[in-house]
Amino acid sequence: MAVNQPGRRLRSVPQIAVIAFAVAACLPRTCLAQDPDVRSLHWAYASYFGTGWYSVGDNRDAYVLRVTPRWKYREASISESGDRSIGIYFKFPITAGLETFSLDDPLGAVDPDNLASLSVTPGINIEIPLTQRFTLRPYAAIGWGRALDGSESAWSYWAGVRSRYSFQSGKLDWALLNSIAYVGYTPNDGSSEVFCPLMIGLEFEYPLGEQKDEEGAWLLYWHGTYTSFAHNLDFLSPESSGLQSISDEWEVAVAFGKKNQRMQIGFMKFERLGLGYRTSSDGQLRGVTFIFRSVFDL
Repeated sequence: MAVNQPGRRLRSVPQIAVIAFAVAACLPRTCLAQDPDVRSLHWAYASYFGTGWYSVGDNRDAYVLRVTPRWKYREASISESGDRSIGIYFKFPITAGLETFSLDDPLGAVDPDNLASLSVTPGINIEIPLTQRFTLRPYAAIGWGRALDGSESAWSYWAGVRSRYSFQSGKLDWALLNSIAYVGYTPNDGSSEVFCPLMIGLEFEYPLGEQKDEEGAWLLYWHGTYTSFAHNLDFLSPESSGLQSISDEWEVAVAFGKKNQRMQIGFMKFERLGLGYRTSSDGQLRGVTFIFRSVFDL
């Protein structure tokens, strides 16, 4: 029976987003912008969408910086005979909404005077290998944050389940991904808001050298996903004095990584590093995403 002993490994990704912004000035996120009256989406969603940039219609750009320390309590595994160990992973996202971002001064993004909101949303992921190919990952998180001007605080929360069914064709490994989630926030003053993303996608892995299974071999990753929002995401539109509704989102991405090794740039380590592009079917939602890990492990 392939069972790993419980361990306590804490890993974090500090300053990742600052470097990412410096490269392209845009990453995934849908929340806080410079002025509360022209923000794209409520800042309490920032922890769920993560580090990045979004532009919705004619709204101003919005930036978020998220750092996610992770604690792996137990690795998931399954033997050929079907004996399994259920993986347990804890995450501690710390998310800041940024007023502005400038390529001329990328490190200025984390200046305290540039912070507009701050939230902490601890969560848990449970990985259940049902077969050698098929894995489920239920997850949930709940946390609290506030706008730093004191205007509002809110609880944010989400729960859902992801699935991955893996295939192999020659040197190509690929997987069918699905997820369903319930995401929402409850402000200290006002009504709660929720939406339900339903995602389906494909993820691929291909070795760049001849030795696919060689330790440290370079790998090329790419994925494509489609997400339907069962409850539309509503964005404030000051130009039309109303709301813009987004009903879905597409993402395509490519990244590089190493077999069973984390990439290191200076003091930072990445499981993979790449870029993605996100857009809605009507073109109102646009964004550029930095990829640091599998869609299954977000």
